[in-house]
Amino acid sequence: MSTLQRAVLIRTYGGAGAVEVAKIEKPEPEQGQVLVQVRAAGVNGIDWKVREGAAVAAWKSLTHAGPIHPGQRILIHGAAGGLGAYAVQYAKRAAAQVFATAGTADLDYVRSLGADHVIDYQAQRFENIVRDIDLVLDYVGGKVLDRSWQVLAENGVIVGTSSPDILARTPANRRGLWFMNTPDPELLASLAKEIASGTLRSRIGEVVGFADIPSAIERNRTVSGTGKVVADFSR
Repeated sequence: MSTLQRAVLIRTYGGAGAVEVAKIEKPEPEQGQVLVQVRAAGVNGIDWKVREGAAVAAWKSLTHAGPIHPGQRILIHGAAGGLGAYAVQYAKRAAAQVFATAGTADLDYVRSLGADHVIDYQAQRFENIVRDIDLVLDYVGGKVLDRSWQVLAENGVIVGTSSPDILARTPANRRGLWFMNTPDPELLASLAKEIASGTLRSRIGEVVGFADIPSAIERNRTVSGTGKVVADFSR
């Protein structure tokens, strides 16, 4: 039996070339440990931001500025994506009033997740529609961040996951927070049970083989997509 296993490695910070597929020594479980074979994993925006995510990152980014309370007005950019879809469901569970932006093809999907108001960003400008928002979750970045300050309530806050320079771009008398996910095994296990039971919903947008993981991470950064990208380790 081979003592090697495939791995996706990030040895240094950088662009697409910083991610490589390689073979490494298979770990040996110690006493009281088990070696788990992973069959598939998700490709997330956090992957390219580090060069982790999904349900855990969505929950933690949603609550990064503080607990969510009933009636809170929340705007979620990128609501049809891997993080956004979970964030819509979490916010709705907390009885918040959920506004969400999505492309034309994804409007019904985002409504089915529980969003109260879905804005077609391909046909409408959200800043002409919403106002007095307590929390903006920006999973898109770029000009979307700059356009979002004007829709905030007086004490509103924007939590960004796609704009590392959000603090420098925060206007005077406004509040912006940068979110970077950190591992939380207990929360991940709890959310995995909800996904398996169907309580939490996720849509698969693309399935790629192991060797295609580096390019899938780069596409996550550069191409707008819907649903989760899953890497099938058997391919």
